[in-house]
Formats: sequence, C-alpha cells, structure tokens
Amino acid sequence: MASQSFTAFWLGYVPSGSGAGPLLGATPPYVDTVTLAFANLFRGNVTCQSFLFKANSEDTIRAGVAALRRSSPHVKILLSLIGTPDPVGVGWNTGITDPVAFAGWCANLANDWGLDGFDIDNEDLDSNPGQPFVDTFTAMRKAMPNAILTLDTYLFGRDQAVIKQLAPVLTGINTMAYFLDFDSMTALVEQYATVIEPAKIAIGVKSDKVGPITQGTSVADTARLSAWNPSGGAKRGMMLWNLSQDIESVTGEPDGTWTRTIHDNLP
Repeated sequence: MASQSFTAFWLGYVPSGSGAGPLLGATPPYVDTVTLAFANLFRGNVTCQSFLFKANSEDTIRAGVAALRRSSPHVKILLSLIGTPDPVGVGWNTGITDPVAFAGWCANLANDWGLDGFDIDNEDLDSNPGQPFVDTFTAMRKAMPNAILTLDTYLFGRDQAVIKQLAPVLTGINTMAYFLDFDSMTALVEQYATVIEPAKIAIGVKSDKVGPITQGTSVADTARLSAWNPSGGAKRGMMLWNLSQDIESVTGEPDGTWTRTIHDNLP
C-alpha cells in the first residue's frame, strides 16, 4: 500500500456506465479519496447540487456512494464546491455573506450525504481571495472540526497569502496546473512549499492529451510526478482530474491509464 495519498475526482455531469466513464462504485480500491464534482455556491449562503446531477441522477450517485462504502470501507468521499457565474454570480471571494450560516449548511449537507468533507475550488478570477474567503473557510473548519477540507490552486501569486494564513486548518491543497511540464510543475510545488508544508500538498494531473486546448498531463510526466517529492519533504500525494474521463475515447490511451500510472508510481 502506498504511503502517500491518491485523490481522484469523479464527475457527476458527464455520463457514466456502459460506453462512457466508470461508475462511481467502480472506483479502484487503491484510490484513497474520491471527490464528487461539482456543487455550486448559491445565493443565501447555500449550495446547489443540480450540476452534479446533470448526467447522473441523485439516486444513482447516492447508490454509487453506498457501493463505494461497501467495497472500499477506507475511502474518503468529498464534495467539491465551486463558484457560480452570472446571472447567479456567487463566488468564493465575495459571495458568502454569512460564513457561519454557510458552514452550518455544509455541515448538514455532509451529514445528509455521509461525506468526509469538502473540496474548495476557488477559480474566481474577477477578484482575489482575502479576508472574506479566510473567514468562510475558518467557519467551515469550526463547524466541521474533523472534516477533510482541501483547496484547489494553481495561481501561486494570487493564493499564497490565504494559503499561508489557512495552512494550520487546511487538510491539504491540490495543485491543478495540469498544463505545465514536469520541471515547471515541480518548481510550482516548491513555491507552494514555502507557505504550506509539503505533507499537505497533492500534485494534480489531468487524464487527457497534451496540448493547449486539452491541457492533459503526459503519462510519462504523471509517472515522474507521482514518484517525485519536494526538497523539503514528502508530498501529500497525487490528485487526478479525473476518473470519469480516464477513458480511451477521451485520452487516446487505454481506459484507466492515468489512474494506474499514479498507483504504480506513488511512494
């Protein structure tokens, strides 16, 4: 068994099953954390799960969660939360007006779904994360002291200050600069290691063709990144975007190539 953690996203908004991506319940047992994508931030300090159910019904996903719990009792299951563009216009940086109410909503949602925590995907580019974002995350931690709370990031210059401030209460971060080559990606991880300990950093890769549109991470770089560690110590592990599209019809490689490559090379 690997000593480092393997996190993989599963997308409710793309089809799964015969002729499509893998069913949630078919996730390999060596994946330690499965993150469901996405629920959206919504007005009133709540979330909306309709995008998660776009291609897989709520009943189907709940059944998949139950199947995964039976087949892999050790697995951790998270829900990724992302901002909502206009006309709703609720983002992470300024959209949560009552952090305590939002944190309570999330705690209830976790209880209802049997989740182990949440992944925060803050890709708001119209503003920078500051104290309102820190307050929201801190409230979530207070409401869910034992939950897994992770943050996705690829803009070090934008995010470094809040990551440094939140480092004590973050379970970890996932880099998502999938489009960088090995040298550039490892250099980015070394930057993040100046504001949060390496043991809380997972390196994100994408199962897709390499290129400016697809932005996939090569299989060779995925293998090297899985085995590599920052100069300051062992990393947290690897993050795969995503299980649902690690299939030949998308990547041009045999089904599950990126998933197996991470597993085969992770310390």
